[in-house]
Amino acid sequence: MHRLFEIIKKAARTNVSIYISGETGVGKELVARAIHNESNRAKQPFVAVNVANFSNDLIESQLFGHKKGAFTGAITNSPGLMRAAAQGTLFLDEVTCLPTNTQAKLLRVLQERQYYPVGDVNLQEFSASIVSASNMSFEEAIASHHFREDLRYRLEVIPLEVPPLRERRDDIILLFNYFLKLASGDKEWKIDQQLAKKLKQYPWPGNVRELENCARFSAAMANKDQLTINDLPENIKKTLYLNTPVRRKKITRNIITKALYKNNNSRNKTAEFLAISRMTLWRKMKTYNLL
Repeated sequence: MHRLFEIIKKAARTNVSIYISGETGVGKELVARAIHNESNRAKQPFVAVNVANFSNDLIESQLFGHKKGAFTGAITNSPGLMRAAAQGTLFLDEVTCLPTNTQAKLLRVLQERQYYPVGDVNLQEFSASIVSASNMSFEEAIASHHFREDLRYRLEVIPLEVPPLRERRDDIILLFNYFLKLASGDKEWKIDQQLAKKLKQYPWPGNVRELENCARFSAAMANKDQLTINDLPENIKKTLYLNTPVRRKKITRNIITKALYKNNNSRNKTAEFLAISRMTLWRKMKTYNLL
């Protein structure tokens, strides 16, 4: 994470496109905001849009804006999010969900720094920086013919990978305390040692987002200033009782072994198949004596 913070600071000094990868819930938008806040664009707007939340018909109008009468329901002119970003940052989350025709127009924006609003013949200038993110790898999206390879290289000038919470367990208690204070107005909490141990053991499939929800639940359920394992959500408690460290290691080792066999022992293909970086795969193979 210290290395990631260093890269964020350096990347923020540039005006090139930055791509953030990572599992759902790891905090990709938080990283995008950090990049914006560290940049010389910090006083300009930060505009975030989750591409997956819009239909193919609406996303183009949302991004580029439209002229009155451009389509049924366009009763007024709309400036669009690209214009709203001004000279700040436009964050495109789940960018691999962009429809192919919109991808072509976004490619032009990155190449020419200009675009046409829907139904308009007047070119608009684009001055913002673009940061994008997705929990689907570009390789997977391109292989399934859902994404343009040329657009990938325009978006991924500086790639950043946010590791999942289970790979940075030293952060768990720090983040849990932080979220507890957010949920209770800076109230000081004592965390039972057994609870702290269990929090570090839990795999956190929902990553930081799940941890925040857990902290909010625990703060609401606790009867006193000290939290115990009994204050955790039921689904987490049940998983903890079933998910012992030995069982987790055995399951993880079996998953990696099967993935390597399926991909003819190619580490590149196996890492892509498991949606993890090649370095993460290498570390896990070393841990489980698979090298």
